[in-house]
Amino acid sequence: MYKHLLEERLSGLEFGYYSPTSKPAEIMDYGPIKALPETVESVEFEEDALILCGGEALWIGHSSGTYNFPRSTLSAFARLWLGPTVAASRGSIDFFVHSAGAPHARLEVPAGVVGALSSATGVSVRDEVTARRLGNRFSVQVDPIFALSTILTPQQWEREVQKWLPEGFAANRYLAAHVSAPYLMNDLRDWCEQVADVAKNHKMPILMVPVCHFMDDHYTLETARQILIATGVDARQIQSPPDQSRSVIATAALLGMSGGVITSSLHACVTAAAFGTPFAVYAGKDQEDGKHRQTLLAAGIDYGIARDMLSIATTFANSVRRNREAVRQKASALALQGIDQLADKLAIRHEQARSLSQEAIDAVLLHDTAPTRQLHWETKRTILRWLQKSDFLAKLLVSRHRARLRRGVF
Repeated sequence: MYKHLLEERLSGLEFGYYSPTSKPAEIMDYGPIKALPETVESVEFEEDALILCGGEALWIGHSSGTYNFPRSTLSAFARLWLGPTVAASRGSIDFFVHSAGAPHARLEVPAGVVGALSSATGVSVRDEVTARRLGNRFSVQVDPIFALSTILTPQQWEREVQKWLPEGFAANRYLAAHVSAPYLMNDLRDWCEQVADVAKNHKMPILMVPVCHFMDDHYTLETARQILIATGVDARQIQSPPDQSRSVIATAALLGMSGGVITSSLHACVTAAAFGTPFAVYAGKDQEDGKHRQTLLAAGIDYGIARDMLSIATTFANSVRRNREAVRQKASALALQGIDQLADKLAIRHEQARSLSQEAIDAVLLHDTAPTRQLHWETKRTILRWLQKSDFLAKLLVSRHRARLRRGVF
């Protein structure tokens, strides 16, 4: 999204990509990815500017996050923003945080994080809750994904989705269903009942669309398919796209060009909103006012959030009744407005952001390495770090998750 939208606004750009490690997600293929610096001492970038694009990135500490590293190095969170901020404070690079969030919505953001971020060239956050948690020091910018439908023409999206639809499925006439196991509490049967109700009431076949591949979505959705068939749904009316559809554009087409989306994923519900497609998202127990809702509200979308598992069908029906096209246009305009402002800032070379003292850096590093008081988080962090080094241990963990899922439904 950023590459496409910024190339429309600025000429002569060359793009590179970073992550906490140099490993790409399997659904993405943007070319080579470089690893972010592991320590403050090793911070060095060749680029003129860096952009931290969205996500729940504005945090600190080794006891959470997708990647788990030894405390002798920066945590995944600190690699995303602290290293680039240090470089910006030295005047060696421009660093922009655009539409990012802070995880753990019920926890206070450490003051050191807010102070250090002020030395970045520019910072915006994705929702009002994140802004308040960061002391209202930074503006809110709508995630550019809300302009996703504009990067291809309607005809191009139509051709893309037709490449992946099973026989008998037509664009805008099927229900895209997705859920990841971590969002379930042994209630996959309840989720399936809601999906079946929506499909029946709106006379649509069901396409099981995996979104979060690292969460083993294929297995979860195949298990859901077996449940739906066992309850009497015609097997021909419940299909999955081919494995070759594991790409961002293909997945976006399968979601956005559907007749409706039921999901647990923030990416999936925002994609539906970006296309003006009806949707219902169940974000997990006690998460109805969390990141899903706040990200949607920032774009002016006040529907689509199921407050509990058993309200998915009624939430979807309410979404169908809304003037989604008007909402889509407003959300897209807000997203593009934020990109315009980012492009204007990128066009100017900034000599140096606000200086960042060594004391401020040390304060952040202290938070980053401090052990949590919760033993189970420390234990989990250690286990996950070892899993990254062992395919055998990783397979054992997947088998355990699958066994727990099956015990909950069979």
